[in-house]
Amino acid sequence: MSRRSKPPALVIVLIAVVVVAVGAYAWWQRRPPPSGVSPEPPAVSVPADRIDPANEGRVVEVSGDLQVQAPARDSQLGVEADASAMILVREVEMRQWQEQCSGEACSYRQIWSSQLIDSSRFRQPESHRNPDRMPVTSARFAAPDVRLGAFRIDAAAFDMVLRTRPVPFPVTSAKLPSNLAASFRDADGALYTGDPAKPAVGDVRVRYRVVPAGRLTLTGIQRGDRLIPRKSTASP
Repeated sequence: MSRRSKPPALVIVLIAVVVVAVGAYAWWQRRPPPSGVSPEPPAVSVPADRIDPANEGRVVEVSGDLQVQAPARDSQLGVEADASAMILVREVEMRQWQEQCSGEACSYRQIWSSQLIDSSRFRQPESHRNPDRMPVTSARFAAPDVRLGAFRIDAAAFDMVLRTRPVPFPVTSAKLPSNLAASFRDADGALYTGDPAKPAVGDVRVRYRVVPAGRLTLTGIQRGDRLIPRKSTASP
């Protein structure tokens, strides 16, 4: 009777590696937290209409409709969002020259850009000069008083956690203070420092968007009447 051949050494090594890996994974799953690090406590679901002092410092979960008590405002240009917005977003673009080169041949065209284009690096900078700074820049403005039921929340922190997609917020020069209204013309909901129909290099276009305040669930740490966001999700 023929003798059975012994398993190849490579198979034995592979089996050993798998056994060690499974054991290491099981240990990793059951391992205690590192020294000095406490496991993250589960969130306690609480009603939005009242604050329980017993939950001070605890991670709580609150659901409800955001209420904007004071509107978000661009203090530089004097544009104010309505009460349905917790973040006002100012988007600024400037008309500039753009260079496109292929080999030795270069072409130039004017575009709207939110970033400065350095024309000093152009091959033909003399006839295609761009301004060296933006007269006004893009920015985000948070409503100073936003509440979720009885809780106050930091709109800017909420904005960073949720990252809700902003929606257009059309404005006209009539909404600007009198000292600025003369510097802008409006078209299609945007503000222009030049002729919107015939923009020139150096002209600025300002558009606004808002992050609406809606119904959501916010998980954070209760500090007095404030909720410090830890994680938030929009309700369906």
